[in-house]
Amino acid sequence: MAATITDLSRRGDQGFALPGLFGEVEGHLSTWITAANGQNPTQLLSVMTGPAGSPGFCGWTIKARLAALSGGQPVELISQWVANLSTGAVTTHAGLASGFSPGTALGGHGNLTGGVGTTSSLITLPPQPLPLGAVVASSLAAGQEFFCFAFSQHSFSNRQAVALLIAKDVVSAQWHLSLTDMAGVIATVAWNLARPQVLLSTAFRADFFSSGFPLMLVRPAQWVPLTPTIVFTTPLPPVQWWDPVALPADLALYNRTFTSLGYIKPADGSEWLQLGPSRLVVRLKDPTI
Repeated sequence: MAATITDLSRRGDQGFALPGLFGEVEGHLSTWITAANGQNPTQLLSVMTGPAGSPGFCGWTIKARLAALSGGQPVELISQWVANLSTGAVTTHAGLASGFSPGTALGGHGNLTGGVGTTSSLITLPPQPLPLGAVVASSLAAGQEFFCFAFSQHSFSNRQAVALLIAKDVVSAQWHLSLTDMAGVIATVAWNLARPQVLLSTAFRADFFSSGFPLMLVRPAQWVPLTPTIVFTTPLPPVQWWDPVALPADLALYNRTFTSLGYIKPADGSEWLQLGPSRLVVRLKDPTI
C-alpha cells in the first residue's frame, strides 16, 4: 500500500512562507502521532516544542520513548530541526534524551548535545521570496509506520531538507528519528537491540557512486551506522556486527541528488517522488507487474 502524500507547496509571490507552512505541517504531524501512538502503546512519540512554541524560531524538537530498556529505563531519543528566523541559521541534531537540556536555547527548544547534527546551513530569508516545494508523506501500515516532511526553496541541491523523518525500524520494530539540514547532511539516531547502545548515522548505505550511473532505485533503504574509530592494536579486537536500521517499504533510495520532488517510474510500474538531496524517495503508487 503506497504512502499518503499531501502537497503543501507555496507560490513564490507570497513572501516568506516558511512559518505558515510549518504550522500546517504541525497539524498533519499531530494527527499522525496520535494514531501512531495508538498503534504502538509501548513506545510513544511526542512533540516537545513545535513551530508555534518558539517565537523567532521555526521547527520541532521531537522525542521517541522506545520499548527497549537501558539501565532499567525506557530508551528515549530526541531529534531537533530548528531555524532561526532572524539569521536564517538551521540547527539539526539527533541523539539520546540524556544529552538534552531544556532552556532558552533555540528560542526555547532547548539544547541537545551528543549524537550527530549540524548548524552550518541556512534558509533563505526575505526580501527574496521563493516558491516552496513541500510534501508530507506518511503511513500507518502496521510495522511500516512513518511520517516525513520535506521541502525545497530551490530546485538545486542546496536549500532543501527532510526536516522530519520518524520511522519504524523494520528490523528491530523500534522508532528511529532522522532529518537533514538544508544541504542534505543527515542526522539519525536509533537504538541497537543486539548490542544495547545508541546507533547514529549521517548517511544511507549505498553500493554505488552517489550521483553517477547506473541510476538505481534501492530497497530496502538502510542507514550506515557510525562505529567507533578503528585503531590498530595487537591482538586485533573482535569484529563488531551491527544490526541494520532499515526504513519502511514505502521509502527507498535513488542515486540522483540534484533535484527535489522529482518523479521516478521504474519498469515494475511503481511511481516514486524524490524528497530532496538526501536521496530519499517515497512510493506514490504500488507496482503493477
